[in-house]
Formats: sequence, structure tokens, C-alpha cells
Amino acid sequence: MIAQKTQRLVSQGAAHIHAPSATAPTPPKQTAPPINSSFEDLADAGIADASPQVIQKNGGRRVGIQTHVPGRHPGGSPGVTISGFQTNSDTDDDPGSELSEPEFTATRVNLNPSPTNRPKSKRNGKSGGRRVRTTHDDDDDDDDDELQLRPLALRRKGSVAPTPIRIINSNYNQSNLSGEKSGEDGDYGEKGQASPTPSATSISSLLREKLGQVPIPGMFRNKKPKEYKLQAFVAVLFLCIILLVGSIYIIHKEKELQKSYFDRIRFNGKDRRIRVTNIQDRIVLTGVLGVNLNPRDKPWPCLSENQRENETCLEWMGKARLYLKTKAPPPKGLSPGSVSTLGFSNDDSNNINGDANNNKILCYGIYWESLNAQFPLQDCYDMGEHRGGYFYGGGEMEKDQWPLNKTIVPYLPFVTGTKEEKNGEFQWGRSLRRYYVNSEGAAIKVTDTTPLFVSINHPEPKKICFGAAHDGFGFPEEIDEVYGVKLPLLNYTICTAENVLEISKRLADKDIWERLKHEDAQLTYSMAISPIWKIRPEVLDHGNQSDVALLNHTNKIAGIHSSEGFILLDETWQKRIGDLEADTERFPNLAETFNITKRRGFRIALTTGPFFSTQSLNYVEGLEKGVWITEKPRERSGHPTHHVPALTQYTKWNSVAVLDVTKKESRSWFYDKVKGLAEKYGIDALYADMGTTSDLPEYYQYSKRVPSADHAKDILLQTLRSIPHLSTIGVSSAVKIPKPPTFVGLSPTESSWQGLQSVIPNILTLGLAGFPFLIPGSIGGDYFVQKDNNNNNATNDTTTTSAVLQVLPEKELYIRWLQLSHFLPVVQYSFLPNDYDEEVINIATELQKNRKSNIYPFLKKAMDDALTTGMPIIRPLWMIDPSDSNCLKISDEFAIGEDIIVAPILRSNSTERDIYLPRGIWKDEVERSSTKGERWLHNYKAKLNQIPYFIKLPDTGPILSRK
Repeated sequence: MIAQKTQRLVSQGAAHIHAPSATAPTPPKQTAPPINSSFEDLADAGIADASPQVIQKNGGRRVGIQTHVPGRHPGGSPGVTISGFQTNSDTDDDPGSELSEPEFTATRVNLNPSPTNRPKSKRNGKSGGRRVRTTHDDDDDDDDDELQLRPLALRRKGSVAPTPIRIINSNYNQSNLSGEKSGEDGDYGEKGQASPTPSATSISSLLREKLGQVPIPGMFRNKKPKEYKLQAFVAVLFLCIILLVGSIYIIHKEKELQKSYFDRIRFNGKDRRIRVTNIQDRIVLTGVLGVNLNPRDKPWPCLSENQRENETCLEWMGKARLYLKTKAPPPKGLSPGSVSTLGFSNDDSNNINGDANNNKILCYGIYWESLNAQFPLQDCYDMGEHRGGYFYGGGEMEKDQWPLNKTIVPYLPFVTGTKEEKNGEFQWGRSLRRYYVNSEGAAIKVTDTTPLFVSINHPEPKKICFGAAHDGFGFPEEIDEVYGVKLPLLNYTICTAENVLEISKRLADKDIWERLKHEDAQLTYSMAISPIWKIRPEVLDHGNQSDVALLNHTNKIAGIHSSEGFILLDETWQKRIGDLEADTERFPNLAETFNITKRRGFRIALTTGPFFSTQSLNYVEGLEKGVWITEKPRERSGHPTHHVPALTQYTKWNSVAVLDVTKKESRSWFYDKVKGLAEKYGIDALYADMGTTSDLPEYYQYSKRVPSADHAKDILLQTLRSIPHLSTIGVSSAVKIPKPPTFVGLSPTESSWQGLQSVIPNILTLGLAGFPFLIPGSIGGDYFVQKDNNNNNATNDTTTTSAVLQVLPEKELYIRWLQLSHFLPVVQYSFLPNDYDEEVINIATELQKNRKSNIYPFLKKAMDDALTTGMPIIRPLWMIDPSDSNCLKISDEFAIGEDIIVAPILRSNSTERDIYLPRGIWKDEVERSSTKGERWLHNYKAKLNQIPYFIKLPDTGPILSRK
């Protein structure tokens, strides 16, 4: 189309354009046509006088039309120039500018006009900062006319003046005017016009030109790089400010939510995280409540009918309800185990006592109600060096129980067991207490009514978890006549103090001494002086000569030791367990045998308990009186089972009934039987073998519901203690603290080095849990484990029968066990020193003398302290210095009160060990020197006949450093 218009213009004005003249007339002054004039208008006005030619070069965007402009000097290069209005973004945009002359300075076209009004200076052949392009016609040197090209007008936009357009050389190719194709670039036709071959590049160039004429909003126009950097910086800064303000707002809301519940215990109802701080505002306990709740579950305030005064109540719809409250700490002198003090009840006092001592301890109650039988209640707390600290307490375990951070316990009912794995399943020991403390100064006390489950480092490490569930065995379900089966409750108290020593002192049972008779106190002290001589079953297994064997054994004891202490016979003194009569075939005159033994200076104690063989003399009588626990009712029409005794297996007896101690009639019947036994044989004391929950029948029920089967033990113990002139010196299993002179016996211990190493941790655990008066078991162990060729347990007989051939413990093990026992509250022999050689007898004799003359005063002082303050007799080292991190982890040393530290040798073929002494000045009783504490004594030497122990000295006076 452009070519056709150009052809017409050339044919119409060729003569005028090329007419020679000697004297060039002065062209008339022309005025610029309107900016929106078309090319024809420009030609008619005489501005475009020649045939235009569109030129393209290299696919660029520069497009121009060549015209011959008269008036130029001869011989000048007929360059292709474009006169017009500059459209460069850097040129002035004058709304009133007009074309006032027919000739204009050659400039460059910018097809993307910009409103910038700053002119640019011409430098280095550039105009306005842009390069000027010209085209020379080599075929027409005589033509002195200059080709000048006029721009196409842009459409004016309102009253705004158009932006001038500058067009430079174009390499746009087109056919020549005659219709013949021109050659390559620079190959001009007869009329001196280049005719390059059209290409795809020329088309794209033209498209870009047209698109460049489209008005572009200013916000999309090119900006300076510095402007982009500034905008990016401002945007990032604004975003950071928003994030910072948002974070502060969220943290503020979280803190506000936490503080809305307590001052020192902070609980976030959304994620159920709990943080407990002490009076110094130091975090001592962290954890998560309701770990089985879904994170999407939202807590709601309880309905008004479920609210309690001075308590915070939250409810997770259809799952559980939580009550939180501040509780008063136990007043001085009152046991923390009292339900009225630390239990969670509606009439608890909510005000902290104004006593100065009370201000050092803070207590809080946590009470969960299950709303769904399928939803398990469970809370977990952190345990670790950096969060939660070290945990202690609970009950006996086979190994790694001090501190609890080292052990793994699956989620199981917290009931008594054998302390060892049974059928591959973990079991707790025979004595437990629902009381835990950590090294940061926090304590957790679970109420007796909670069907407690506990897990440690399982399945998640560094967690100790407490849950509640009725398992139908250890924790029987509670039936309500109106509502049916009651759902479980999880109820416990958290108390905090400055450190672990302070919390232990404050929560220790301080009422042990109440109603303690003088004779009971004297018996308690005497047990620390005189040993217990436990008679092994094989000693009395001599047919009708068993009474003679007993007398010979007491003579053997008197030969190495003064005739004092208790002669303790296990249940094998009967023909069948539960006879409560002597086996007349083996002991034809047991009463006279006991009388002779007592005249020698010994006292007699027999073992009894609630287990009765179905072949015993008392089973049928008890069946007629209904004194046994019965089977659970079963859904069998016409077959009632509520009077059928529930039978079990106990030790070597395969069919055994269990006394129902919840019935008053059963207790009275048993009371009469035991009282008659004591009068008939003239015995001095009893040892109560209570068994464990794992020893009960699988499907059983007491006549009256008890929170757990273990609580029946305390009922039976109270019955035995009520018998006049008969003391109960020991109990094999306990979950409550018995009154002195009743000592709690440790679970039977394997006769091995591993068994010896478990004695100290279990004593420390039970002492901290609230059992200060302990019997550590027999010297040398209570039973043997035979190993197969692969060193696996082939036979594990924890009974006192002769099912496994009893042999003597190895000599070194016996000596090291003997040394340890002489620093514990009670010394109990099963194997005698004179079962070995003279060396063992001499060691035993020296130890007994040292105990009476040197150790007993410290033991008595610690026993007095236990009676009045509830603190354990055998204490961990952190009770001397709770701030010493070394003391928190040591499990093979212990202290007697605050005055003696004992560090026995507990490994085979060893005569040295590392010993840590806490702060203070200590006298080394082996090397007879003094040393300052808070230091390790590495490779301390101790011969086979020596046990390292240190007595605390006053802090004044000269100090002799240990060599």
C-alpha cells in the first residue's frame, strides 16, 4: 500500500522535484500541517515532494521514507534523513510546537514515546543521546538534492501536544516501482532505490513498530534501576514490619492466654502445653496435658453446672473435662500422702497458708474426667538434663532405676509385681509409691483413687507419662447403680520448691512417729543392731530331724556372732501354705524347739500371708465361712459364680485361694487363726508375705471395691498389727508406709554382681518414695539363676524352695555384699559367714563390731530423723548438696543421714573405683586422712577386706589433703 502511494506521488510531482534551476528560488514559507495529516496531505502540501522509499535494516525497528528535498548543495550525499518531531523519551514535549520550516534536523525515531521532558545533549555524532543514521546513494553522485523524510502524524490525544517521532534508516525491503525485484542490500535499481528481499524479520519489525505506537500507561514504562532498588527495599522493609508486629501480637496473645490460668503454672488451652515455675520464677517442669487429644480439638469453658468454685474448667466436647486449681501445700508436720491435703476434692483449701515455710512451696491440682470410655486420659512431662531434669521415685525395678532417665518402662498399670520380666513383659517391684520428684525441684503425687498407668521413655524418649484406665485386673471397674460403669479419673498434684532437697523435705511423711509405742520404737532401734537370720528351706528339709537341724543352725550362728536377732522362718515351716500349723512330720515338737532357741537369746518370727492352699487345713473351713475372694460374675444363665472362690498359683503351690480382706468376717477369722498360732508356739513376731497383684487370680473380685488390688495389703497389715503382744517386723510388699517397727523388704534379689548393683538404687528409690525403714534382702542374694550354654536364664526360681539346687554365692561377691549390708538399716543373713573360710568369718566379725561401735550412732540419728521428718535413712548424695550436678546422677554411693558417705566396691575382680565427695570436709576411714569435698577421687584403692566410707567433719580446723 505504501509502495502504491509512493508511485502515485512520484508520477505526479517528478518534474517539479527534479526541475533544474540556475538560481534556486526561495521556497515559500510553509506552515506545518496538522499533526494528524496523512501522507497524501503531506505530499499535497509540498512537504513530501519525492517518491518515498521505505528502508529496513537488519530487522530493526527504524522505519523511514525517502524523499528528495530541493535546495541542498550539489554534490552532497543524498542521505536519507527524517525530519520531524522527536519522540524520544528524553526530548521535550512541547504541546504548542509546530513545523515551521520545510527542512528539519535529522533525528532518530523512537517508536516508544515517553513523557519524560528532559532533553539530552548531542554527543559523538549522536542526537539527543541517540545515533544519527544516514544512507548514501552511490549511483547518483550528480544529484544534489537531499532525501528528507517526513514522519507520519500521530493522533493527538485531547489537548495534549503530540510527541514528535524521529525515524532513521529502515531496511524494510519492498519491490521496486516497476514491479521488478531489486538485488541485495546496497543494490539499487535504476531510480537509485534499494530493493532488498522481504523476510520474516521485516514483518516482525513492522509489527513491533505498530505495537510501539500503542499508548502505554506510565506505571509500566521503564524506570531507572535505582528507583527499582528503592522500591524493593521499601517493600521488604514494609513486609518485615508486618511480620514483626504480627509475631509480637501472637506472642502477646499466647502469654496472655497462659497467664489467664495461673501465676506460677502456665497452661495454654490450645496446645495444652504446661510450664510450671517455682517461687523464683524458674521453670522446673514442662509437659503436655491430654496428649491423646487431637490438635484440632478446641477447648471450651465448662457449662455452669460443671463449674467449681475457684477452679478453672475446660472441656473437650465428648472426650474429657479438665479442672485446674491452686492448692495449699501440706502444713508442717502433716503427711503429703493424706488425701485431704494433696488429694483433689471439692473441699480442699484454696488459699496458701501464710506460714513463711508455705511461701517457699507452691502446689497445683490437676483433675481429669473422662467423658468417653474410648478416650484414654494421659499427661506427659519432659525429662532430661536440659528440660525437666532427672526424675526419681516410683518403685522397685530390676535395673537402671536411678535416675529414671536411664530406664525404659512401657505404658503399663502401676501395680506390684515380681520386679522382673514375666512372659517378656515388664513388671514393677513389690513396693511402689505414687510419688515422683525431679532434680529441678518439682514433685508429682498421684492420688490413690486414680487407676494409674505409667510409662518412662516409651514410646517417646525423654518423657514420663501418667494415665488413667480401668484394666479390669489391677484396677477393677467401678459400677454405679444409676449410671453404670464409672469412667476413670486422673487426679494428681504438682508441687514446686527451690530445689529437689527442699521439695523432698516438705513432702516427706512427717507423721510416722504418731501413736508409736515405746516398745515399738525400741524394737525398731534393736533391728538396726541385731541381724535377721533367715533360714533357708534346705536347712530345715531333714525329715523328722528338722527341729534338730534348726537347733544346730542356731548353734552355728552363735559360734560366729552373739546370740541375738530374729530367727526368721519362711512359709515352709508349714506342710502346706495356709495350714497355720507346724508340719508335725518334720517338727514333732516345734514349740519346744522355739523355746530352746529363745533361751539362747534369739527371737522367733514366722512368715504368714493371705494365701491358702486348697489342700490346707483351713481351706474348707474358709470356704464354708466365705472368706475367699470370688470369681467375677459371668453371663451364664443359671450358673451364678459370686460364691465360687477364685484360685491362683503362688510359689510352688498350684491351687491357692486368697483371703478377702475387704470383708470384716474374713479379717476376724484370720485374726483368730494367727493369734492362736502365736499363743501355741510362743512366737515373737510375724513377717507378712503379701504377694503382689500379679499373684492374684485372673478373674477375681473383692466383696467390696478397692481402688486397686494393692490397697488390700494395707488392710491385711492393719489386721496383723492389731494382734496383741505380737509384732510385725516386716512386710514383703507395700504401697503405703507402714508404721515402725514394720520394715519393708526389698524384692528378692538375684545372687549375682548385677543383683548386688541393684541394691543401692532400689533402696534410694524406696527411701525417697517414703519407705525409710527397709530390709535390703539377704547377704549374697535371695535366689540363683541357672544359665544355659548361651548364658540365658534357664531357670529363675524366686521362691525359697529347693526346686533349684542352692549353692553358695562366690566368695568375693559374698564379701562385697557383706560390706554393703553393714551400712544399711538392717542386716539380713541367709548364707552364714562360716559357710566359707576363716577370712570371710574375720571380715564379718570386724564389720559387725564396727557397725555397733561406729556406724550405729549415725544410723540411730538418721532413724530418729526419719521418724520426725520422714526423710530417708539411706539418702542420695544430692540430699547433701542439691546444686551439685555430679550428685544428681550417682547411683553407686549413698549417705547415712548427712554424716557418712559409703562407696562400696560392686564389681567383680576389682580393688579400686572412682569416688565423688560432695561439699564439706570428709574423713577417710580407710586411709585415716581428711579431704575436701566437691571433687573426684579417681582409682581409689580398696582391698577385699576394705570398704571405702567417709565421715563428715566440721568445716573448721586443719585439712590434710589425701595423698
